[in-house]
Formats: sequence, C-alpha cells, structure tokens
Amino acid sequence: MDHQLKINSRIGWRYIDSEITAFNCKNHQIVVWNETASLLWKALSKGLNFNKLIDLLINEYSSGRETVKRDVIVFLQEAASMGFIEFGCKVEEYGDKDGGAEDGENVLLAIEMKAIKKLIPFAITFETTYDCNERCIHCYMDRNRSALSLIEIKRILNEIAAEGCLFVSFTGGEFFCRRDALDIIKYASNLHFVIDILSNGTLINQNIAEMLAQHSVRRVQISLYGSTSETHDSVTCLPGSFRKTIRGIEFLIEAGVKVEIAFPLMGINFHERYAVKKFVESLGCLMLPSPIITARNNGLQDTFFLRLSDEQLRDFLKDKELSSLYAGRKPFQDHKFYLGFSSLLEAAPCYSGFNSCAITPSGKVLPCNQLLYDVGDLKKNNFSEVWRNSPQLKYLRNLTIGKLGKCSKCKLLAFCARCPGLAFLEGNGLLEPSPENCRITMINYSLQMKGGENDEKEEIQSTVRQDEG
Repeated sequence: MDHQLKINSRIGWRYIDSEITAFNCKNHQIVVWNETASLLWKALSKGLNFNKLIDLLINEYSSGRETVKRDVIVFLQEAASMGFIEFGCKVEEYGDKDGGAEDGENVLLAIEMKAIKKLIPFAITFETTYDCNERCIHCYMDRNRSALSLIEIKRILNEIAAEGCLFVSFTGGEFFCRRDALDIIKYASNLHFVIDILSNGTLINQNIAEMLAQHSVRRVQISLYGSTSETHDSVTCLPGSFRKTIRGIEFLIEAGVKVEIAFPLMGINFHERYAVKKFVESLGCLMLPSPIITARNNGLQDTFFLRLSDEQLRDFLKDKELSSLYAGRKPFQDHKFYLGFSSLLEAAPCYSGFNSCAITPSGKVLPCNQLLYDVGDLKKNNFSEVWRNSPQLKYLRNLTIGKLGKCSKCKLLAFCARCPGLAFLEGNGLLEPSPENCRITMINYSLQMKGGENDEKEEIQSTVRQDEG
C-alpha cells in the first residue's frame, strides 16, 4: 500500500485552532478533522505516502504499528468516501463510516460562530475591478478607477490565508473583465481557498468553465434580471446580454460547476418572477431573489425609484415559497438565538467585521461591501495589521443593539433585519434606522399578524410587549 496519495484539487481547507476545516467544492460536503486527522491531512498536503503517514503517527503518539495502520486506513477510507482524497489503490475498510459531513449546514454554522468569537476572517468578499461590460441601471459600483495589480492581489491573498480565511468571493464590476482573472483563480486555489465568483456570465466561455471546474470553485453566482431578453437587457443596457448570460450558465453547468442565479427584484421585472423561478428550476439551479436595491457608492439615491412598491413587496413577502429563497440578513432575534445572549440588546447590530469583511478594487478594507465604512488600506498596511488593530473595526465590534438609539426602543426590533450598510448609504449613519429595512419589517409584521396562526400571533405580541417594556 505504498502508493502516492493526493488531496482532490477541488478541496479548500484551512486551520482553525488545531483543527482543519475542509470543504469539497464538487459535492459541497464539509468536515472538521480532529487533531489526529488534521495531522494526517497536513502530511497528505506535503505528499507523504501511506507508509510515511503510519510512521508519522507512531512517532507522534508512540502507538503500535497495527493500531496506527488501522487508524490511518479508517481516516483514508472516510476521506475517500466523501471525495476529499484520490489514490490508485483499494483501501481496506475497518468499522463504519463516520459520516462527519452529513449535516453540513450545522457544521458550517458552528464554524461561523467559532470564527465570530475568535475574530477569524473566515469569509471575505474581494472586489477585484471597477470595470464591467454591462451598465446596469441599479449598479452601485463606481467606474473608471484603477484597481489592484495581480501582484498586489496575490500578496493580499497570502495575507488573508494566513489569518484563517477559507471562503473568498471574487466579484467586481465584472470579475472576468480582468485579463488575469484565471490567474487569480489558480493562485487562490493553490492557497486552498474555497472560491465563489459573482459574475454576469456574459464573458464565460467553455474554456473558462472547464478551467473553473478543475479548481476549488464552490459556485458561480450569475445575475439574471428577467425571463426575457427585453426585460433583462433593459436592466443591463447591453443588447444581447440575456443570450450571452444564458450561454455562460450553460457552459458552467456542462462543466460541472454549481450555478446560483441572483434575481434582484425591481418594479420593472417583478411580473416575471415566477417565469424566472420556473426557468431556473429547469436548469437545476438555485434562485436567490432579493428585494434590496441600494444607493450608489457615490451617495446618489436615484436607484430608489427602482425598488418594489409597497404592494409588490407585500406580495413577495406573502409568498413564503418565493421569499424563503431570499438569502439576506436574518432578523435580530436570530442573533440572540445563535450566540446565546440573555438580552437581544447585548448582541451586535451586525457581525461583519467579526468573521467576514470586504476588500475593494483599490485595496480598502470594509466590514462588508455594503457597509462603506473604511477600516483600513491594504496598500499601506498588511491585512493582519488592519484586522487586528484597526480603531474603526474595534469601534464596530464594541457596538451593541442597545446603542442603536431609536432602533433599540422599537417594538418590532426582534423582527427587524436592519442592515447598517443600508442605513449608512441612506444617509442616516451607523446608529440610525434604515428606512428601507423599516418598510420591510413593518410589512412583514403586518402580514404575520394578519395571516399567522393564533399561537404565532400570541408569541409575536408577547415579544413586542417585552421589547416595549
């Protein structure tokens, strides 16, 4: 059994404390290896073969060879059964499979909570360019500005990997407007990142799709604005973009890359929501509708007229099948539940800056790409210095819901999913209400009170009374 073993090229992994979290980008299984398995995994990454793995554990734990051999085989059998490693020989089976990746969502949630408590930047959004071949009417991005070079991006990727980042999302502008986009993907994959890409899909061809399928790309999220070329192209202001986007999606699916479809809901495309959902389902993809349309990064609020009307928003929120697909922020009451606070007012208003952040094309660090609150500059400082020592980040991490002034006293606080980025962009500041979040919360609350079961109504009314008290 002295065969060369190999970690699958589509695996992203990173240490958190003394344990390795590994993610299979092909089948989306996630595992957290214990210390012994993490030791074996690290050795595998260095090219050690079966016999050397056994020797490693014998030296580490002073155990008998047959016992260690059995433990190594169990680890290899489990890792191979989930597609995490590749080898040419048949590994003997000892005992039952552990099944450590069966409940992937709970594993990932536990890791995210641990990252929050330990301030590990587990997930980072990396905006790599201001350029885009589309001119979407709702786009918030500034244009015609210089972006980081490939050398600078590689340096930053090294720095965020060292701080524990596992999930990195590349976006823009349009990511594939960068001529070195594939070089970025290859470099990030070699650093064992789990990679997400946000794109409009128009520049993705067969070669690009097949290349992405060879690296640790978890998914590509493609923006779609309607079920017809008339509607879609009227948003992108690029004739033929609908056809090119659909073809890009098809290339990705054919290559075996998971595709998710982002569907920003606006007044002008709301009537096509069910047609889009049906089309997305026919592709075997997940649809992610969102009613959130933000102000532009330069402060202009001319995009607000594109937002859903109260009636349309009510129709969306009333449709539980459709609104359940919205992957945005959860209500404040979930913060209390997941993080175990005795009082909701003790929780943070947002956990961006705790286990996640964003990097702009010019190298600025933000808590997230919606919260335009500058916390550092990677052209002047390395990421570790910003993440650990930024006064602005320390300020954000010390904020609690109890410090939100008007919001902390609102009777609907528990049901609100207030986004500080929206509040900031709408001109009200970090601690003030977001009018758009207020609108969504009030409509949602009225629907629950009107259509909810009696037990649910009593629970909501009880929570409101507690908040008022």
